[in-house]
Amino acid sequence: MRKTIFILLAGLTPAFSIVAVAQEGSGMNALMIVDSDSAAFNKNFQKYLADRGARITDAFPPHAFMGYVPDSLDAVLLKEYGTSVYRGKVADISVIANYGENAFYAVNIWNKRFVEDPPEAPLVVSYKVSQLKQGDAITLSWNEVMKAAYYKLQIASDKDFTAIVVETILNRNKYEVYPAFFSDGVYYWRVSGLLTLNNGGRKAGRFSEVYSFAVSNTAPPAARALLPAPVLLQAKDLKGKTPLSWAKSPAFKHYRLQLSETADFAVPLVDTFTDKEFYKISGLPVEYGKPYFMRLMGSDGTSVGTWSEASEVVFDVPGPIANDARKVGPRKK
Repeated sequence: MRKTIFILLAGLTPAFSIVAVAQEGSGMNALMIVDSDSAAFNKNFQKYLADRGARITDAFPPHAFMGYVPDSLDAVLLKEYGTSVYRGKVADISVIANYGENAFYAVNIWNKRFVEDPPEAPLVVSYKVSQLKQGDAITLSWNEVMKAAYYKLQIASDKDFTAIVVETILNRNKYEVYPAFFSDGVYYWRVSGLLTLNNGGRKAGRFSEVYSFAVSNTAPPAARALLPAPVLLQAKDLKGKTPLSWAKSPAFKHYRLQLSETADFAVPLVDTFTDKEFYKISGLPVEYGKPYFMRLMGSDGTSVGTWSEASEVVFDVPGPIANDARKVGPRKK
């Protein structure tokens, strides 16, 4: 089959030659099925595509081609050249039946780019909001989503999520909230899966249904003590994905931690609550050598303090693993 493809490609003009690397901004986004046996060899057709920025990266002549096709060309290609453009998974393979073996081969390759029927939205399992003791955490949890590398959680003070109070990326399917960090009221939350596609790409799934929980702190706001801000180092280099950590203080039982790519913390990568003096970032999408910023807020279980000063954090590439069985070296005699 491969020899047949290469022989046929030899007769095509440069517009239809296999391109090893697509132009910048022109990655593969379309599968074209050309109705006619000869249309693909029509110079006017080839010129039309080339003049409008289309690029073919993989060819399965005479009917199937993959590459970059601007969205605006779909209707004209179908009307003028009998060419159907597919941008998602081809669900009904029978439509390719009349186009031969090469077209079937192309469709199979194309469909492998997409997740096989994943659940698009997580299903909430539980949200424990009643019978809490002072200082207890509210646990939000949901089912694991197939091929989800991470989850995106949002908590808002309104049902439309125009007033988001927490937005964070997680690598597990639960999240704990400590009520002392929130004003009294009703809060709404939802979660989505960030999926890994078969081609290595990422896709954001749909959000789950919206759920709510209520916060009613035992002490009124006026009675809450003003706590100090935790103290953080101004700069910190961490090897690999060493946990973020800070000094223990008798003034605090719980902490709110934010990790952000920007010093203004406008869209934190991590926004979480913990009762420990460390937070494991292993499994989260952080980059080695890139500067991040972290800040901390403390609570004694009733009152909360203010944010600490921002501390710059850089995750260094981890060193070699001691006694790594995969290490290659001379054998001892």
